[in-house]
Amino acid sequence: MSAAREWMQALAALLFPERCPLCDEIVVGGGLCVRCEADPPPAGGVRFLPETECCVCVAPYRYEGRVRESLHRFKFRGRREYASFFGHALAEELRPYAGNAFLVPVPVSRRRERERGYNQSLLLARAASRELHIPCLDLLCKTRENETQHELGRAAREQNVRNVYAVKPGKRLPGRAIVVDDIVSTGHTLAACVSALRKAGIEVCCCAAVADNSLSNVELPAKP
Repeated sequence: MSAAREWMQALAALLFPERCPLCDEIVVGGGLCVRCEADPPPAGGVRFLPETECCVCVAPYRYEGRVRESLHRFKFRGRREYASFFGHALAEELRPYAGNAFLVPVPVSRRRERERGYNQSLLLARAASRELHIPCLDLLCKTRENETQHELGRAAREQNVRNVYAVKPGKRLPGRAIVVDDIVSTGHTLAACVSALRKAGIEVCCCAAVADNSLSNVELPAKP
């Protein structure tokens, strides 16, 4: 490595130091800070999704505290570098399900993607696919604009995502789909994506989200 390149890397590290993806503290060498390593956030779990004939969703974390704040930075403040950390956490949860499977991210609208500059679920799915060595296929699209789910009450969320998602035309791989999102609350968004995939003849293995915002997780002992 040339001296000029080493100098540029040192300057970049000084101006843009690596930070803990959970608490945003500066860390040397990347990864979690000492405090977050010693005190990890609460684990998520496994639960059934509504109206999916017992399709499950796995999540490594609960949507609270440091995880909630981190996902807000990732989703709304351009911290796309967090995708690697959260993708690894997703991959660890998905290893029992990953045989003959591929990952499918939950889509966002074109307007929302222009505002943020990226689809956070696609970044997560790509990061997890690299860890699991399985494909990531951007198969789903939104057929219309709808309201943001987190701005709606629980009762309105199911109707808000009904018939919103569809499978893009084109080549599809054989195998089972795993639908990936950042946060699961009522589960209706993931359930709508599962429904769209099944209508297109695609088998769905399970779903996954970084964080679960439900207080009613049900641990399921049986895994494929």
